[in-house]
Amino acid sequence: MGTSWKPLKDAEGKSGVRYREHKTRRHGATPDKYFSFAYWWQGKTVTEGVGWASEGWTPNKCFELLGEIRRNQSRGKGPCTLTEMREEGQREREQARRDAEAREKLDVSFKDFFDDTYFPDAETRWKPETARKAEEHVNNWIDPVTGFTPIKDIKLSHVKKIRANLAREGRSPRTQQYVFRTFAMVWDAARDEGLVSGPSPTKSRSFRLPKVDNERQRYLTTDEETLLLAEVKVRGEAAYRMAILSVDTGMRFKEIACLAWGCVDLEEDSIKVLDSKGRDRYLPMTTRVKSLLQSMEAGKGKDLVFPTRKGTVQTHVPSSFTRGLADAKLNENIDDPKLKASFHSLRHTYASRMVQAGVDLYRVQRLLGHSTPVMTARYSKLADADLKEAVETMERAAEVKKGAKVIRLRKKA
Repeated sequence: MGTSWKPLKDAEGKSGVRYREHKTRRHGATPDKYFSFAYWWQGKTVTEGVGWASEGWTPNKCFELLGEIRRNQSRGKGPCTLTEMREEGQREREQARRDAEAREKLDVSFKDFFDDTYFPDAETRWKPETARKAEEHVNNWIDPVTGFTPIKDIKLSHVKKIRANLAREGRSPRTQQYVFRTFAMVWDAARDEGLVSGPSPTKSRSFRLPKVDNERQRYLTTDEETLLLAEVKVRGEAAYRMAILSVDTGMRFKEIACLAWGCVDLEEDSIKVLDSKGRDRYLPMTTRVKSLLQSMEAGKGKDLVFPTRKGTVQTHVPSSFTRGLADAKLNENIDDPKLKASFHSLRHTYASRMVQAGVDLYRVQRLLGHSTPVMTARYSKLADADLKEAVETMERAAEVKKGAKVIRLRKKA
């Protein structure tokens, strides 16, 4: 770069801008020029470099910039040096970048938010099957309707169309509920991120899902239980023992499969069910269950009470139970799935016997591990039947009393 500065003046003869030429670098037919200017500010002369002609700077642009700085100085408003001006420009560019990112974030689609933000976090907390189903809900049902629509612009019309697609494809009411549960969870997460406001469109008053009525209603009689257990026992001792545990404690199959010896207290005659639906509970043993577990305890070598041959948790009801159930013919001539017997019917049988024995629904709820009384309420009809019988007994007693002769006793003198 050259060493000598050459002053410049504008059309009005004002000075302050200068330049010097590069020794070798060219800009067009002339040497490249570097511009700077100087001005008086806060009691001293400030000199600042502006830029090269090859970068687009010209004398006129330099004088315009210098004039703007001097006007800011006289008004006491705005950047009063080139450095301040550049810093302000940098801040404005950074703010513009942030604003663009914010706009882009607000325009994110339902699927992009699910894939990039929601699912990576949820997957660490979910079971593999839960994660698989959530992805299926989004990919198969939600995204085909919402597509590139920003999540903030998803309306009631979108969720109604999703519902219509599910119904047209013959998906069950339960499946529809699962899909929209996924939708609502993702929506709530997006609201926490500030992407949407207000409740999910699925919460709208005019949005309704078909009612689910697939709850099994089959309870076993004493004779049916005896027949079933006998058929299962000849096919598999482990399945037989698991069936007894369920019908005598009301435990779910998964709870029995995960039961560890550390949760069996033969001295206190109790079983601790860990993390059942989010909460632990203690179940008293029947005499039959205690005897069963005592006979098993002597040969226990694994942590699990009912491990697979590999020592892992059983994931499916043993085939020996399924074959025993089929041979017991408890489902013969029964077409309604809700009335067919299954392993879960053992749990229902336990609950029904509790209610029929006069145990109140609150204690039945605690024994079954229901989170709310709603699930236990299905057994209330059994309790109502006992109440009806009690009233009929009262009426019969009243009729007997009414028809009886009254003998008056004489008072002693």
